[in-house]
Order: sequence, then C-alpha cells, then structure tokens
Amino acid sequence: MTGDRFVADAIQIVEAVTPTQQATFLGVAHLIYADDPTWVPPLDLMEKRRLSPKHNPFFMVGEAALFMAMRGGRAVGRISAQINRTYLEIHNDDTGHFGFFESIDEQTVADALVAAAANWLRAKGCKRMVGPVNFTINDESGLLVEGFDTAPAVFMTQSRPWMGPLLERAGMVKDMDLLAYRMKPTEAAGDFRKLAEFARTSGRIELRPADMSQYNREVALLVDIFNDAWSENWGFVPTSTKEMDMVIGEMRYFFRGNFARFLLLDGEPVGVAIVLPNYNELVQPFCGRLLPFNWARLFWKLWRQDIHTARFTLLGIRKSVKGAGLRARMIAMLIDAYLQVGANLNLDWVEFSWILENNLPMRHFAERAAGPPVKRYRMYARDI
Repeated sequence: MTGDRFVADAIQIVEAVTPTQQATFLGVAHLIYADDPTWVPPLDLMEKRRLSPKHNPFFMVGEAALFMAMRGGRAVGRISAQINRTYLEIHNDDTGHFGFFESIDEQTVADALVAAAANWLRAKGCKRMVGPVNFTINDESGLLVEGFDTAPAVFMTQSRPWMGPLLERAGMVKDMDLLAYRMKPTEAAGDFRKLAEFARTSGRIELRPADMSQYNREVALLVDIFNDAWSENWGFVPTSTKEMDMVIGEMRYFFRGNFARFLLLDGEPVGVAIVLPNYNELVQPFCGRLLPFNWARLFWKLWRQDIHTARFTLLGIRKSVKGAGLRARMIAMLIDAYLQVGANLNLDWVEFSWILENNLPMRHFAERAAGPPVKRYRMYARDI
C-alpha cells in the first residue's frame, strides 16, 4: 500500500513512508494536544528512533505501517498498524495490533483511520485487531480513559477525552483496562510496612542493587526474570535484551544501582523491580526538542537527582516461587525498598503502572499502598 491514497468522507488516508511524511506523522500529536496543559511532548529524537527499523528492535520481529488522515494538506489524525511475529507464535490467534492513535474530535477521521489499520492487517492475514500499543505491549500501551487532569508518568500515554468514544463508535470494544496508582513514599500504610519488615527478618529474602558495572549481564538477568514472571499474563510478548536496553539504555548512567533491584530467595535471584525517574516533569517545557541546550539541562538534573516523581515500570517474581504469602512478602519488600529511597529523595509521588485490571493480587497490593487508581488506560479490540 506504500504511497497509495484513498478518500473517505473528504479525508485522505496517506501512508507515512518518507522521512518528511514520518515527521508529519509525529507532528500530529502537537496539533491534538496544543491546548492541553497536561501533555508532555515526547522527545523528537527518541520518537524518530522508535520509527526507525535501524534503531528499534521491534522491526527484527515485526512490521508496521503508519497512516495519517489528511484534510486540505493538513494531518488531522494518525494510527499505526503492526504485525508482531513473536506474539503470533505464542498466541496463535491471528491478531494484529494498532497504535499511535490520535484524532481530532471528528468521527469521520477516526473511522477512516481505524479502517486503514484494519484493511492493512486484514491483507496480512489477521482476523482481529487490538490496541493501542506503540509498537508492542512492552511499549506505551492503552488509551487514557480516566485521569485526564494530571500529566502522565514516563513511558505512559496521553489522550483526549473524546478519543475513547471515537474508537467505540468506530467499532472497537473494551478488551482490557490497565491501571495506574500513585502514592507519596512517606505515606505507606502501616500494615504494608509490617509485611515488608516480616520479609526482611525471615532470613531467606534479600535485595541487591543492580551492578551497573556489569550492565549487559544485569539486563540479561532482568529480561530472563521478567519474561518468566509475566509469561502467563494477558497479551504477553517476551521482551529482548535489545528492547530493554532501548527503554533504559539512555538512562543507565543515572541508575546508580538504586533504580533497579533484584530480589534473592535463599541466595538465588527470583524477582526484579525497576523504578525510573519521571523525566516527563523535566522535558515537558522542551516542546520535544533536546537541542541546542535542553539535553544538558536534562542530564544535569537527572545526575543531581533533581526530580520529584518516579514510576515503577517493572516488577515481577518467577513463577517457580510458590505460596501466596511468600510472594506477598517479597513484593512488599521490593516496593518498600523503593519507597524508602523515594522518601529519602523527598519525592512527591511514585506511580505503580501499569497493572492489569484482572491482576487482583497486584491490584490489592497497589490499593493497599496507594488507594484507588489515578489513571485508567483501555485496550480495545474488534474482529476484522
């Protein structure tokens, strides 16, 4: 379909193939969120790398098409359609995915975008479409449907209130919700802290920080634990060391061991958690630009840990660890260790995200520590 166009209700759908077209594709977000004070413009450099088969490991196992809705020479919406061969090998359910959905508040635009993605996926042999994911479930996922009043945490999405209804009227239905919780580190519930202390005094459970001098080894261990821990979750796709490095690689020099920790049971690493500084609060004024001087401002503030919020991006324990009580104590110990770091850094909040709506044990932990969710992200699906 490269270079082809079709017209639907005066809307032209154009596939973004050239660098100029892809720049326009990325620029759609600036139109959609121009008057949204909670929007954090993504860094242009990182977004261009994400779309590049040369830089994004997704393209080693998948392919994608990027579509724009054009009216009068102006892009008024966008969507991606993608095939993930690793997903299909695991799930064998003829499902393709869409992502990067943004649209002005107009149904004809959304209808044309959804149709373009569905047509492309159908031509690839898919019978079902799920999303949004940018480009996999391990990247930014879900469409924000509750919690529009605050800015998103790092690597979480933003949307406008009309986008969910647009997708629903275009035939998409809810498949799964992803939840985000926030809490001030100094306000953890007393019984939660007691559970963590019980784990610490058991004699079997301990934590160690990531050894950043052995970065490649630690990332490989992290990926191995994550893929095992999450393998039975909804929509699971294993991540690779290259994909994980793409997420945390640029920030590796700011971890200082505190932001990635392994949990050991009887001396063996069986769990892992990563908390990332929420650099969204730093880059929001940059309007997506790092040059000429914003990169230096960002690196300096991260190095000084001059940041006030953070996000749990990953937490998992191997399936081989049996017993709900033991797993609960281990999770409490992992979370509490980071809350203590957050308290020492005087963080305003730490976000736990995302947590699957049907993951009742983790929801119980999050609500025990932080109360009700502050944001809800929705995954949609439809037969095609």
